[in-house]
Amino acid sequence: MKKLIVVIILLIATALVAPKFIGGIVEAEYKSAVDKIAENPAIKVNDFTFERGWFGGKVTTDMTVLLHDDEVGDIKIIVEDNLSFGPAIFTDSGIKFALSYSQANINFNELLLDDEIADFIKDKIHFTGLLTFSKDIVSTIVIDEVSKEVDGNKVVSSKAVGEFVLENKTRIYGDFNWAGLTATTSDESFTIGEIKFSLDQTLIAGDYYQGNAISTGDFDFVIASIKANDNVGNSVFSLDNLLINAMSSVTNDLMQIKMNYSADKLVSAGQQLEKANLAVVFNGLNISVMQDVNTLMTELSVDGEEMFSPENMEKLSALTAKLLADDPIIEITDFGVETPEGKIESAMQISVDKNLFDTANIMSIMAAVKANANGNAPMSFFAKLGLAPMVDMYVQQGFIIQTEDELSFKINFAQGQLNVNGNVIPL
Repeated sequence: MKKLIVVIILLIATALVAPKFIGGIVEAEYKSAVDKIAENPAIKVNDFTFERGWFGGKVTTDMTVLLHDDEVGDIKIIVEDNLSFGPAIFTDSGIKFALSYSQANINFNELLLDDEIADFIKDKIHFTGLLTFSKDIVSTIVIDEVSKEVDGNKVVSSKAVGEFVLENKTRIYGDFNWAGLTATTSDESFTIGEIKFSLDQTLIAGDYYQGNAISTGDFDFVIASIKANDNVGNSVFSLDNLLINAMSSVTNDLMQIKMNYSADKLVSAGQQLEKANLAVVFNGLNISVMQDVNTLMTELSVDGEEMFSPENMEKLSALTAKLLADDPIIEITDFGVETPEGKIESAMQISVDKNLFDTANIMSIMAAVKANANGNAPMSFFAKLGLAPMVDMYVQQGFIIQTEDELSFKINFAQGQLNVNGNVIPL
């Protein structure tokens, strides 16, 4: 019994003393993150304070996002984190075992937000962060359901929840889900279906905080549907299953980025299109040069009016030459859509002849571009739209080849010369 009492006393003592030491660890992590953010040339940290108590604390970070735009102006952000220190933390979602748990308030000063928007951000959007014992950061955002009616116009926005993890300062993964929105007026109704966003990216160069990160992995964004009806319920516009996907990978220090945009069905103005797709591939991007490009782009955004100075153009030209050394290629592997009259499809490949690029003249890249493209489509689709006379004119001029109901073209561009369907076109 005495041993049990001793154990209980030790546990209680540990629970009381540990937060004091954990607070020091948390403060060091916050300071490290802010120091890295301060190295981002697009962000200015105006002030940082960390008030540490025994069981918790308060962090205030005052920073400005430098946009260098006279019309918009810079954005000043003040983030206030209310902290609870571990090892055991009581939260709205239960007990968490971690170094710290934060609830954040974000204020956008100097944006001239009216009181209603400011109150919405404060009352409806909730940010929390969990610093785990392995020093990973688990961030959550919750946007409450909102229903508002003004002069007979009603908008209902469903609840949205997102959670993202920064693991070992090198991997970001997570997802965001929003059940959608409906808006109704006297003239029409508009609905956005469920939206899902997810990513899983691993850092291979640069730093997330400093804005020059290069990472590999995937990214997905899906909108289940967008629909608009008139005041009697007739469909004006509808879009089903819009998907945006990106995936990047690296082999021998060269990156490949695959991007795909697709929609299952689009109905508008009496036209119905299905299986619309655009697939783009970037091949042969040197990750070391890309990091230099990221750094330069960040610096140029800070320069403002000096962005296009001769010195900066010289830097950009030199980096362009380095990027071209590995013969990168851009491919549109599939750009097409299915219509009731048949499928419209096309493809393109673009590269640059590095031997024709002159670093002393960045505009020389235009003459160094090499491109090949081809495509085909049913003539009946354009005839239905009343475009047959225009198509006939292009056929007669040799820009389009017609074989019965099929239209097609082949384009080649090299050394500043354009060739369409075997015919050289003066530029």
